[in-house]
Amino acid sequence: MRLKRLQVENIRSYKNLDISFDSGVTVVSGVNGSGKSSLLEACFSGLFGSSTLPAGFVIADMIHKGETKASISLEFEQGGREYVVEQGYRVNPKTGSASSSGSVLKVDGKILVDQATQTYDAVRELLNMDEEAYKNCVYIRQGEIDVLINAKPKDRQRMIDDLLQLGRLEEYRERAGSARVGVGRIKRDVEWQVKNILTDIEKIEIEKPHDKLNKSREMSGRVQSNIDALGKKKDAAKSKMDELNTTISEYSALSVTKDSINSQITEFNGKKTTAFKEIESIRNDILLKNKTTQKIKEETSVLKKEIEFEDGGGGGDIKTVVEDMDADERRTRDNVSAIENKRKLLENSMAQKRESVKDQDNQLSAIQKTIKKLNDDLASMQQGIERSEGSLKEFDGKRQAAVDEVGKLGFTIEKLDNIDDMMELLTDQQKKLHGREREKSTEIAELNKRIEKSKDLLAKGMCPTCGQDLKGSSIGETTAGDEEQKLKFDDELSGVRSKQVEIDEKLGRVRSLKAHAKVIADCIKDMELIRSKVETSEKSIVDYNTRIAEEEKKVGELEGRREVFVLAIDEISKEIAELRERENVAKDEHSKAGKSLSVAKNIQGNILEIDKLQDNVKQLDGKIVDIQKMIGLFESQINERKERLVEVEKKMGTIDIKDLKVKCEQFESAHKNIGVQMESLSREKGEVQKDIGRLENEIRRLFSLENNLKLLKNKSDYLHAVYMDAEALENMYMRIRADLRSRNIGALDAALNEMFSFMYSNNAYSHIKLDSEYNLTVYEKDGTTLEPKLLSGGERAIFNLVLRCAIYRLLSLGVGGASRGAALPPLILDEPTVFLDRGHIQQLIKLIDMMRDIGVGQILIVSHDESLIDSADHVFVVEKDPITNTSSISAM
Repeated sequence: MRLKRLQVENIRSYKNLDISFDSGVTVVSGVNGSGKSSLLEACFSGLFGSSTLPAGFVIADMIHKGETKASISLEFEQGGREYVVEQGYRVNPKTGSASSSGSVLKVDGKILVDQATQTYDAVRELLNMDEEAYKNCVYIRQGEIDVLINAKPKDRQRMIDDLLQLGRLEEYRERAGSARVGVGRIKRDVEWQVKNILTDIEKIEIEKPHDKLNKSREMSGRVQSNIDALGKKKDAAKSKMDELNTTISEYSALSVTKDSINSQITEFNGKKTTAFKEIESIRNDILLKNKTTQKIKEETSVLKKEIEFEDGGGGGDIKTVVEDMDADERRTRDNVSAIENKRKLLENSMAQKRESVKDQDNQLSAIQKTIKKLNDDLASMQQGIERSEGSLKEFDGKRQAAVDEVGKLGFTIEKLDNIDDMMELLTDQQKKLHGREREKSTEIAELNKRIEKSKDLLAKGMCPTCGQDLKGSSIGETTAGDEEQKLKFDDELSGVRSKQVEIDEKLGRVRSLKAHAKVIADCIKDMELIRSKVETSEKSIVDYNTRIAEEEKKVGELEGRREVFVLAIDEISKEIAELRERENVAKDEHSKAGKSLSVAKNIQGNILEIDKLQDNVKQLDGKIVDIQKMIGLFESQINERKERLVEVEKKMGTIDIKDLKVKCEQFESAHKNIGVQMESLSREKGEVQKDIGRLENEIRRLFSLENNLKLLKNKSDYLHAVYMDAEALENMYMRIRADLRSRNIGALDAALNEMFSFMYSNNAYSHIKLDSEYNLTVYEKDGTTLEPKLLSGGERAIFNLVLRCAIYRLLSLGVGGASRGAALPPLILDEPTVFLDRGHIQQLIKLIDMMRDIGVGQILIVSHDESLIDSADHVFVVEKDPITNTSSISAM
């Protein structure tokens, strides 16, 4: 596998990054905290997504602060094909939490998968390793270089087994073991079921269900024969019972007919009596109506005298009188209404005029208030103008003072236009000098550490690289060169600080100029505002005087219109008084006409009532004649019903109803007893049928159990065979894993000692031992054993690098399974020189050259060590802007 290109947007300290990788050794350099390691982390996250985040970290932690989206695109070549992994992220602006927005894997420009889980699985399958194996083999993270040494033997065994593909064999063995256990559990369940079925079959066969079923069927037949015989007897009793009930019903019908005829005779006698009473009542009503007619005639005579009316006894004259009086009443009423309406119209007109006068009074009051307010505002504006003129003089004095200060600093007003550009230029120079000062201070501090360490070694007389005598070593020359370089850096730092003082003085003057420029600009702005305000106030004074004149003119016009309305109100009041006098006279005339009309209508009503009463008396006389005819009909109906009653009593005399009821009760009792016997036999048959059904179910269950027994025995035999196969497969995987582990340990031990001898020549150590449990032991030349974690810091770091490189070498050669060298990612080292002195750094460079010589096509290193940079094929420099906190990268 070869990395080709990395594109990053808003990841960690990178806003935008686009970098291409070539074969060979690539070193990424830069000061601490500039973003070098973030470049490697972006490659790591590009391959495996958010699963690469350390414990306690979330996606939002790797997105540039303040951004709402981010992305990583990593291109690499594998087996002659081009791959691109694209990871996208988005941030919720409200909560600040982040999540994946997309994960795509492309092959030769075409999308292979487009979901995060699928992309992760595809990359893991392509590289034959997950993110943990990636860290343990190809990506040696800063601070995690001695993970394999410090790990417990069991954890180290798991890590290396996973890298060498032995973990899969263990996984397959566990799967086979799980399958064996699962099959064994199912086999035991099946054997338990066979045992239970055999017990159930034995219980059923002891009961002999077939014999019991035949006996129950015979008994059911006998019971059914008895039921059929009783059914025939029951039907005969029912037939005789129905015959007797028919005769009894006929007798009952005749008895009902007799009672009905007697009831009708009684009813007709009652109607005849009621008719005689009604004739008596009508005669009394006729007498009462004659008396009422006489009384109404007397009252009518009195009313006629009241209105002085006389006629010949008919109703025609009274009708004419009523019509005349009605017309007179309507005339007087209309006269009253006309006078009243005219009065109301005048009263409404007077009310409206009074309302108009009131409105005019309100308008006059409002206008006078407006005139007063305008005069007050006019005086206030005059005072404001006087105050503004005083402020103008004050701001002009301040402006002139600031102009004088600018002149004292050696500038003119015209030059102040470029003050911001001057400020920005000086600030940029100050930042650059500050960064240069920090860089030189860091370099001087590192040189001081190296010089002190070299002096200590010189004092001991030992070479830090080989542990031998100092003779022939170049450390003295190196130390002298470091001291000369330190003096040079001190001179450069002094020059930078002198420039900083000069720039600070210039910035102070520019800031003072900027402050005076602001005062001048503010004064000019305030003076312009004041002049504008004075001009506006003078225009307003002219407008206010015009408005006051207009309002005073309105006052005169309103007072004239008010006088006209007051005179009109007096005229209307006089006219209303005259109309009220006429209205009272008209009301008296209308009252008299109304009373006469009421008397005439009463006379007319009495005459009509007398005619009505006389007509009613004639109708009642006719009704008496009709009732007398009805009484004759009632007597005829009574005689007819008596003849029918004699015929019914003659028919009823031939039937002995008591004897018939006794016989019917006897047959009903016999019918009921037979039914009880049949119900008893039916219940007996039902019990027998239940036994038959139960026995048939038992026989069917026996048949089903026998079939299930055959199936379960076959299943048990099959499961036994599967169990034995799974056990054999589990043992096979165990043997293969043990055999491969033994081979891998031997190969890894040989590679480890080969590289160890190469790195530690002329040293105190002879070799390394890697046992079957992955325990590591270092042997000194005198045979003394030593645990790797007890080595010095630099030696432990080199030992770890040797172990990692040995594992990487084995994987590149295809040890541990199918060939996978071409699939391995580049070897990646993050700050490998930590804890290494100059001698150990030279050994590290040898190790890198050795890895390149054995065929590792691409090695990425993050370091700011000059020796590593000089030995690299390609070098990139990372810089971070201290103001924007954004990293950028460039090729050297």
